[in-house]
Amino acid sequence: MTSAAEAAGTVRSDVRTIVGSGVKLGAMTAVGVVAFALLSRALEGAAETVAQSILIVAGGIVFSYFAAFTVRPRDVDSIAWASLVGLLGALTFTVIDTAVLRPFGVYHWTWDQIGGGSGFWYIPVWWMGSAFLAWLGAWGFSIAERSGRTSTSALVTQTLIISALLFALLGFVIGPFSAAMMALCFTLALVIQLPLTSVLSRK
Repeated sequence: MTSAAEAAGTVRSDVRTIVGSGVKLGAMTAVGVVAFALLSRALEGAAETVAQSILIVAGGIVFSYFAAFTVRPRDVDSIAWASLVGLLGALTFTVIDTAVLRPFGVYHWTWDQIGGGSGFWYIPVWWMGSAFLAWLGAWGFSIAERSGRTSTSALVTQTLIISALLFALLGFVIGPFSAAMMALCFTLALVIQLPLTSVLSRK
């Protein structure tokens, strides 16, 4: 008989889990994008930057760790499956974006104009970035799970702390503070966190 602890640590890489999680992730992304667009219209100045930065962090946490919490990766193959969830989430959002958000003019997308009215020059980059975030989150998750010394909730906390520190540092050194800077800081935090998690898991 399988114990609850063993069941919780089992890798879930079946088709239903992978595809279903990707669709859910894409839907959550759409909700976040709509909220971001509405806040951009309702706020301005420092209030807009703070609200958008919070949304960026929340979205980053979801995209980086939702797949990991669903798949529960422990090895290279399962990390790849979690990364696939991130890619499917981006693909799902692209469908929602193309069919609903753009026709209704939810937000103004300058990148389309740069690309001559087409978004297909940058959309694949978004897909790769989404898979990259899920890959980083799954990698850190697998280290924590295998060691048993770093909790998954601690991973999220570490990411938030490192992101905030980088955001403050870059803001004061380079400036000005912006949601785009927060997105950069969050991604860098995930990269920095991997060796940190590895070291902490060995103590």
